[in-house]
Amino acid sequence: MCTKEQRQKNVKTAERQWKLLVLLSILTLLLPASTAWARTNGEYLYWKQVGGQVGLKAIHMIRKQVPQFKIDDCLALTNAGYAEINGHSTMGTLDGLSRILRVSRGDHSLLEMHSASNSPLWFAVYDKESGICVYLEVDPNAIHDNKSFNISSLFSTVATEQINAEHLYENAAVYAEKFDNKIFNGNEFRIVTVANAMTAGVSTRAVRAFEFHDHYCPGVTSGIIMADYIEKFFPLDHGGSYFLQSVQPWCKEDALMVLLNTTPGKKSYAITYPTEDDIASWPTWAKDLSTIVYRYDPLSEIWQGIALEYNWEETGCPDYGHSVMNKLCTDLWYLDRMDQPENFVTILKNFELPPKVHPKEYARPDVDPVFLLNF
Repeated sequence: MCTKEQRQKNVKTAERQWKLLVLLSILTLLLPASTAWARTNGEYLYWKQVGGQVGLKAIHMIRKQVPQFKIDDCLALTNAGYAEINGHSTMGTLDGLSRILRVSRGDHSLLEMHSASNSPLWFAVYDKESGICVYLEVDPNAIHDNKSFNISSLFSTVATEQINAEHLYENAAVYAEKFDNKIFNGNEFRIVTVANAMTAGVSTRAVRAFEFHDHYCPGVTSGIIMADYIEKFFPLDHGGSYFLQSVQPWCKEDALMVLLNTTPGKKSYAITYPTEDDIASWPTWAKDLSTIVYRYDPLSEIWQGIALEYNWEETGCPDYGHSVMNKLCTDLWYLDRMDQPENFVTILKNFELPPKVHPKEYARPDVDPVFLLNF
């Protein structure tokens, strides 16, 4: 327990650090950009300054709640680089943010969340020790032709909340209402799930998957587990390749594409959307089929395959009255079991395609691969 004198010392230290950061930021803003630089370099410097302001603002707001806050304990989540403002790239904000907060890609303290280019530019800075999260959303009207911005009006949405799992569970009714009121302007689910998962500890593979998917949910978790299962129990041999076909798609597809590098653009991923009547007509063995994995063997020049089912397990999570907290509980339950893919994935059928037949033949319009595999 800190004494009164120690708390006062912590506050004074935090104030000195804040003033130093502000001074460094002002000096950075005063440095003129060389007129010889290309327009794109000028834009980069501009957006780097915006990112620096985000970092400074976040530190100031967190230290209002937690005077002893250390930037080494923080995570930063953002859609910078994906979101654009007035047609301009916001990628430079990542470097400004990294410079102030010392977050980085290599240690998973900087998370780049996928979004559409017309999405609002947002940032979330999370203190892993206290659970305090600052949310900042840039106001496009404060951006003036990549030349200047008004610091006092730079952000259209500013919020501070404690979002660590334990606090949310203990105050479920309060946060159910807050999440309904969109305290992070609609980004509540992705910020809460990712911040807590990163604090608990996740693999680089998981990070790659949920960054692309733009949030961490049980659905994308199932894709990570399925990818791990495929690589462990159906590995590529002799320089072969995969072709995946999803016959009951959900969030897992994004993880499978990222982790196995199988995509429609590379003609190695196909998806069909069966109706309830279609599924009802499938043979008994295929009722719970979700994904078909084809593997090409260069030696035999044959496509081998497995038909997979994903098994959803009971997690024991209670109903917290809101999907954000319910799915968060499930996410964290799975984290302790990610190294056991065989407990969640079942092979329903092993098969080989006829010679010189490519899996794309099973992905043609009006073709149901289940009936082809049944014979």
